[in-house]
Amino acid sequence: MGSSRAAGARLLGVVRNFATIGPAETLRQLNLAGLAGRPAAEVFVGLLEFVCPPGGAVDEAIARQAMLETIGDMAEAGIGSFDTLTPDQMGEFFLDFVARSIEGRVMADLGGRGVTLPDSVAAVENAQAQLHDFVTGCTRGQLAGRLDGVERMSDRDIEVVVNQIYEAAFELVAAAGEAAA
Repeated sequence: MGSSRAAGARLLGVVRNFATIGPAETLRQLNLAGLAGRPAAEVFVGLLEFVCPPGGAVDEAIARQAMLETIGDMAEAGIGSFDTLTPDQMGEFFLDFVARSIEGRVMADLGGRGVTLPDSVAAVENAQAQLHDFVTGCTRGQLAGRLDGVERMSDRDIEVVVNQIYEAAFELVAAAGEAAA
């Protein structure tokens, strides 16, 4: 999960800067000032290359896919302008990214192990929805408090917190998976 952790640290840095210097200055520092005032989903697509640089390995693809799915969730929810997002909404976006990246890793691991899926597309979609709900449920409620004080975190603090979040999330998912087995 190295790529997702690195992407998570970059994204949490954006969340921190959003809270401390504001949305317009955050975008200006990333050479994306032209996106100020645009819809949040459009801005996050613009942030994609910064948060999840393209690469060829599975880990990079998982991080990019997680970011794109999180952006899609935001667009579907009808979230307005990036400039009007609250720090809580930014934190929620980050937590959604973490859950989606863990879900992607689990799915890649399952595929790599040759796990067979049902023949029915509806059954596969149902299994995927259950996995999403499971991973999200294991991570979100337990990890939200770890973002308290993000506006005061240094870049190093952000790396530490992101690593702790991923470790805790994987522990929760593994423990819940073992309990269900």
